[in-house]
Amino acid sequence: MMRPRPAAAIAIFALMACSAAIFARSQPDIAGENGLWLSVTDDSVVVHWLTAIPAAGSLAVATPTDTARFSTPAGQAHRAVLSPAPAGPVTLQYGSADALHTTFVDLTPVPRRAAILAAVDSLYIVGDTHGDMAALTTGLTAAGLIDEGLAWTGGRRHLVFAGDLTDRGPDVLRLLWFVYRLEREAAEAGGAVHVLLGNHEIMVMLSDLRYVHPKEAQVAELHGASYQQLFDVRESFLGRWLASKPAVVRTGDVLITHGGVTTETARLPLQAFDDTLAQYMGEDLFHRWADTTFHPALDSASYQVREDFFWGPRSVFWHREYVQSDTLATELDQVLTEWGASILVVGHTAVPQIEARYDGRLIAAHTRRYGAELLLLARAPAGWERYRITADGPPERF
Repeated sequence: MMRPRPAAAIAIFALMACSAAIFARSQPDIAGENGLWLSVTDDSVVVHWLTAIPAAGSLAVATPTDTARFSTPAGQAHRAVLSPAPAGPVTLQYGSADALHTTFVDLTPVPRRAAILAAVDSLYIVGDTHGDMAALTTGLTAAGLIDEGLAWTGGRRHLVFAGDLTDRGPDVLRLLWFVYRLEREAAEAGGAVHVLLGNHEIMVMLSDLRYVHPKEAQVAELHGASYQQLFDVRESFLGRWLASKPAVVRTGDVLITHGGVTTETARLPLQAFDDTLAQYMGEDLFHRWADTTFHPALDSASYQVREDFFWGPRSVFWHREYVQSDTLATELDQVLTEWGASILVVGHTAVPQIEARYDGRLIAAHTRRYGAELLLLARAPAGWERYRITADGPPERF
């Protein structure tokens, strides 16, 4: 069985490593959550962090009952092993003596998120963000979902990220830690933040690293790791967190995914589709997709099913045809009927501004500037009202 993408990705990563070395001369911001990586096993947690300049490292790990402290030699890359692994919530304070950063992490095993959510009266959806922290936080602030300190102020409101948080931009790690924190803060306030997987999350997990930003590649290089290791679905905290996410959700009669849903995909019930995603991501093949020496115990047909599931042009991660065509009304209606929805919201395919297609049954939510607009769906007696939210003015109904 041939797996051409990982082989190509290895060569591409070598080129990116060279680019990262050149990019390092500009001293990008690699400290704090820009460079935080937790690798996790059954009995230990390794905290990896970077300092902006070579310095002695400092780490404090606070649990509800105790605080452990670590010091590391001078350098830019630091690591400390927590063994046995602490259970439950911990607060990490890390950096150097004169530049400390704080991140909350819950080390309780991550539960899988359901694909079918409770109905809500208003729903905020953001398309592809691609590591553009500045654009994302500007948009969330304009929507009243966060304050100037980037804390959740959305109360009981619900926010959905429609995939592609990774790749392209310079602040992927920081953005993911930010969204991870927003999940907890929103839940504590009675609201919710939902994250969907896009094709770029799958690409990074499977070592297709063509679109990794040089700064992000430099972070992995300083840690002495491949970029894929930072998101490994078994051995990275953020990788495990992402692997718990669905690729499609339905809340009430609104269906949301990254690329699109075809009639072939909708032959399965929605929850069964998500169960299949969880099964495939838990297999050794997914974990070792980039390892060309690994030969999965699958026949060629079973392997092809998985290849098409994650990489096929009509998979939920890659499908573009609804946005690129206006002739698929019949297929769209069949999908909506099968999965109990009246609207499908997608990202992935860039449009100048958030717009509705197919008489409002499809909404394209990925704008060309990542995260520059948010979609607000507000329930009204006659159906859903649609609004674009930007930093330039009040919500615009469309």
